[in-house]
Parts: sequence; C-alpha cells; structure tokens
Amino acid sequence: MNAKRDVRPEGGLTLLEVLVAFVLLASILGVVLNLNSLALDSTTRAADRQQALLLAQSQLDRVLARRELRLGRETGRFDDERYEWELRVRRFDFPDWDPSLESNTAEPYEIEISVFWDREKSLTVNTLRLVRPL
Repeated sequence: MNAKRDVRPEGGLTLLEVLVAFVLLASILGVVLNLNSLALDSTTRAADRQQALLLAQSQLDRVLARRELRLGRETGRFDDERYEWELRVRRFDFPDWDPSLESNTAEPYEIEISVFWDREKSLTVNTLRLVRPL
C-alpha cells in the first residue's frame, strides 16, 4: 500500500515571518517614542519661553509705571528663583533727528529687559518711551 501523502501548507506563519514583523513593529515603536519625546521637549521649551515672556512683560510694566527713568543697568531675581532679569535704560538716538532744533521736545529712551534661565537661555524685550525734560 503505497499511500500518497498530500502535502498542503498549513495556515500558520513561519518563524521568519514572525521575526520580520517583530523587527518592523519594534522599529516603528522606536520612531513613535522618539517623536513623542521630541514633542514633550518642545512643549517644555515653549512653556519656559512663555513664562519668561510673561515675567519680562511684568517687569517692563513696573518700569513704565515709574515717574522717572534712571539711565543705566539694574539686575534682580524674580520670586521664582529660576529666572533672573536685567534692565537697561539708555537714550535712543534717531538717525536723522536733531533735538536742538526743537526746544521742548520729549527725549526718547530705550528700555530693554532681558530674562535669563537655565544658565544659557534668555529672552529680551525692548520698547521706547518718550520723556519730557523737566
């Protein structure tokens, strides 16, 4: 009795196919996790810059509320010890403006506030203010 055996492939996957699928899945998962990490880092940096901008604007509002501007430089720390500030006030010179031609003209001053954090990061905000001589 010579029985012929029918050789039919079964419906399963080979070990090689499973390994290839696993490697592809692991690669894709690695890329997705890396993108997620980059997104979180970007969000953190944006939050830090937003906080620095709010602090700079707050400090600028304090300076603009003063009656007199003092030329020079001031420094300090915010309540949040992580952020420091530096204020610079200096006369601003318009390129084609001669103040001697007008007698009672307001003088322009440049106000610059810089906020520093994490040793190497900073944000600077500038504005001009006109001040009448006394």
